[in-house]
Amino acid sequence: MTEKVTKLALASRLIVLLVQLVANGALPEHRPDVFRMPVSVEQNASWIDKMVKRSLGGLRHWDGEYFLHIAGNLYSYENTLAFYPLYPVVVRHVAQAVEALGISLSQESILLVVAVVLNLWLFCESANLLFQLTQVLFNDLNKSWNAALIYCFNPATIFFTAAYSESFFAYSSLHLMLECVKPTGSFRYLRLGIALAACLVCRSNGLITLGYPLYFFARHLLLKNKESNSCLQLTQMTLTILGAIGILHTYYFYIYRLYCLPSTSTNHPQHVVDYAEERKYLLSGQGSEGSPWCQYTLPFPYTYVQSHYWDVGFLRYYKWKQLPNFLLALPMLSFMHWHCYDYIRHLVETVWAKLTPSGYKELLRDHTTFPFVLHAALLTLVCTVYVHIQVSTRLLASATPVFYWFAADHMPKTLAQLKLRSKAGALFVWCTSYSLVGTVLFSNNYPWT
Repeated sequence: MTEKVTKLALASRLIVLLVQLVANGALPEHRPDVFRMPVSVEQNASWIDKMVKRSLGGLRHWDGEYFLHIAGNLYSYENTLAFYPLYPVVVRHVAQAVEALGISLSQESILLVVAVVLNLWLFCESANLLFQLTQVLFNDLNKSWNAALIYCFNPATIFFTAAYSESFFAYSSLHLMLECVKPTGSFRYLRLGIALAACLVCRSNGLITLGYPLYFFARHLLLKNKESNSCLQLTQMTLTILGAIGILHTYYFYIYRLYCLPSTSTNHPQHVVDYAEERKYLLSGQGSEGSPWCQYTLPFPYTYVQSHYWDVGFLRYYKWKQLPNFLLALPMLSFMHWHCYDYIRHLVETVWAKLTPSGYKELLRDHTTFPFVLHAALLTLVCTVYVHIQVSTRLLASATPVFYWFAADHMPKTLAQLKLRSKAGALFVWCTSYSLVGTVLFSNNYPWT
């Protein structure tokens, strides 16, 4: 089945690339006044650079510009601190290895090609991880296949191919979840620590995934045999979590050093400096005077940067002019709110009678999916009241498998049995229309989810 899922995932990416290519060439590109990765003026772009721009240019818009800038110039501007480092740093190092081979491409083209190819590979891997995770938890090949199918054509599918961190975060999150539900192995804690660290340094909402190892480790201790060495396991898990958090704080210290220590100076390329002066951006290596977050008791820049540059905050997006964005996010948010509520209501009704001192073990064994739904419900609530509402679709599509499990429950055993006038039909129309329209709009720099 792994080969079949890989072929499905790869076919879906080729479709996205083809639609992006056609749309990017056929429609005029919108040019909003937003951040664009500054590049040095080249005398003459080679024909290969022109081909790369024509073929993949539609995959670098919006946040992709930030990720590619970080990959090329690291965190030179303060507003780039809203984007966590794992994806752009990996792209940077792979691109440097490609450059060392003497490929006759500009840095801009190499970064874009590496970013897209990396996402293609990570997407195929994450589709397989979703299939495996679903199979481990439900032991249902039909549900596992349908979950992978919906993942490959999810409503935010363009962001899993563009120069965004969605594919990397989905891969890291699903890997962590799969490690948590697997039986204990000789290298489990090492794999678990790597997956957790990847989640923490890939996306800001990766911090919530700390709940998975904590929950499943506590569950393991409560259900364990008396012969198990609890002290050793507790030490291993503590070191695993501290190691992952330590890696995250290494990144925080690096950022603090760049923006808050007066002794730190950075030499920026002239085109980076010129763009900062044009856009009034704060450059790194300028001391602490221009960065209020440096004076915080816990000097973490993420919340300040999101609030200062994008006006992100509790209920700040609830304005009449944002109504189109609310309508855009409505299908995902209503789907997730209803299904999470229905699951939790049913769970409470089912387990209320079993809440006895001797019944908790049975509850823990029978309701393995509870932490996944709780995580999804928390993310859905955060999306509803805190973030820019239009990003809800791609945030939930990349952060939780629960959406795909709920959606798979509505799917028939075969696509031949699919009827448009049904829940499965509505799901099919939603996913395909958002995939197609989203790819066309995004590739031409129009706003999307």
